[in-house]
Amino acid sequence: MDIHTPKPWHGAREFLKEYVIIVVGVLTALGAEQLVSALDWQAKLREARQGLSEELAEDLGKAEVRIRVAPCIDQRLDALAVIVDQAVRTGKLPALPTPAGPPYNSWATGVWQSALSAQTVSHMPADELRTYTRVYQVIARIEASGPQEETVWTTLFGLAGPGRAFDAADAQTYRGAIGQARTLNGLSAGFGVRAHQLVDAHHLPYDSKSYHQRVDQYPLGQTACETFKGSPPATYGASPAADFPEVARSKPIR
Repeated sequence: MDIHTPKPWHGAREFLKEYVIIVVGVLTALGAEQLVSALDWQAKLREARQGLSEELAEDLGKAEVRIRVAPCIDQRLDALAVIVDQAVRTGKLPALPTPAGPPYNSWATGVWQSALSAQTVSHMPADELRTYTRVYQVIARIEASGPQEETVWTTLFGLAGPGRAFDAADAQTYRGAIGQARTLNGLSAGFGVRAHQLVDAHHLPYDSKSYHQRVDQYPLGQTACETFKGSPPATYGASPAADFPEVARSKPIR
């Protein structure tokens, strides 16, 4: 077997020629690798933006519903406050149907969380990344109000029933719950406005069709502005989530 030993260079010119060939080859390989990586990240970024467009449409639609129903919720709380004031004066709570609570939502953040964990968003322009971050921070604030709102409205549903004695301690409990409900209603609607303002001011894209479908799913005049629903329950202990299984079955996830 023949073994070919490297040929010695004959002068500086031949050495420089070989050197240039090696350097150009390395740089070309590195450049090609960086180009492939850049194209791959651009493809991932396009996919992330498309997902974020659909996710924002869903969340902005839910936020718009909360903005629209906020005045109705305040009116509902006004009516409950009057009932509590009258009941403590008379010493008796009248028979009351269950009060219609605010709409409860789960907020979509999965696409954003996935893009963060995959470091896809780090390839966005700084202004775009900053705006998405602020929008999702606002959505997180709305989401954080949800469990508190469910708790306070569970308390307010304690007014519904066939009628019972009512004293100053009862009035204090329900007045406190009404105040908390007003605060949470204002926060949910106000942060919804902020989310819209951020998206509009920075021209973040969101799927218009999905947005309007989400808004149109909630018929404002038929549900949000009803003060009470049905007849007074025969016993106390009504729950704002009692009909959730039925609602979930009627609106399956597709």
